[in-house]
Amino acid sequence: MMSRFWSSSREGISPYASQTDSVPHITDDDFSYITSEDLENSLPSPSRAYDPQSRRPPPSAALDDDVILIKNKGVTYPVHFPAYSIGDGKLLVKDVRARAGLIMDISDRRSRRMKMLYKGRHLKEQDIPIRDYGVKNNSELLVVVPEGRISDDDEESSSEEVIVTEDQQKSKKSSKKNKSRKKKKDRISPRESTANLEVPGRERDGGKTSPDPSIHPSRVPSPAVPSSAVEKLDAIRTHFDRELLPLIEQYLDSPPRDKKKLEDEHRKLSETTMQHVMLKTDEVETGGDLDIRARRKELVRYVQEYLTRLDDCLQATKLQRR
Repeated sequence: MMSRFWSSSREGISPYASQTDSVPHITDDDFSYITSEDLENSLPSPSRAYDPQSRRPPPSAALDDDVILIKNKGVTYPVHFPAYSIGDGKLLVKDVRARAGLIMDISDRRSRRMKMLYKGRHLKEQDIPIRDYGVKNNSELLVVVPEGRISDDDEESSSEEVIVTEDQQKSKKSSKKNKSRKKKKDRISPRESTANLEVPGRERDGGKTSPDPSIHPSRVPSPAVPSSAVEKLDAIRTHFDRELLPLIEQYLDSPPRDKKKLEDEHRKLSETTMQHVMLKTDEVETGGDLDIRARRKELVRYVQEYLTRLDDCLQATKLQRR
């Protein structure tokens, strides 16, 4: 078999080729050896490390990357993340916040203050996976960036002001007590006057009295907190129904014919509703009351339906007018 092979193959050899009958001599110099290090350097990395401080997408960004759409003032920013990082729970809320701040080219100070919302839900917790809020691949997040001057010491200064005010009140009370000792005893202190006004009023209204309300009136649990939250929710609902809902229904019934005006009106209505309704609703404290929490959730769902209808109307109108 070997002789037949060589005879048949040699018939087509060029006359300029070597006519020697010897088999070619092969040495170790004819081979190149690949080490394990060469293999590691030549092969792509099995995992793409995500750096939220990078302005560019991951180095091997492909079509299967996870994408979150950041919407702000009518502009949509597609932000790429490693594939399956959202579903695997590796992508945290703070990673998306940092990445969004860099993509929109805003300062770290403003980035820490901005609010991210998904389907009307405020993404408050920063150290949890973003999937815990229901965010998936290709989900849209609405970002509201605070305007005006912002200081990093805003929260600290507010807490310090409370402490200073309390200290001032204590000093004022002590000075008033010292003065009252020197003056006539028929003068009533502010604490006593408040106690004399509050306790009889509660008895006349049939409310429950707590032990020694005149001694610590500020520590008495007041039923005004839940009612105040309900009043806030009612005020927000009334504002939406009276001021914004007519404009939204007008947009849904007759969308603007001009493409630019169509998009501008959609952006204005959406952002105004988010800032003056959804965010204010989210800021209402329920105090642990389940009824108030359910009422707040219902208001969010009610308003979110109109926001979804606005988005659907915008997309449908664009498709019809192509």
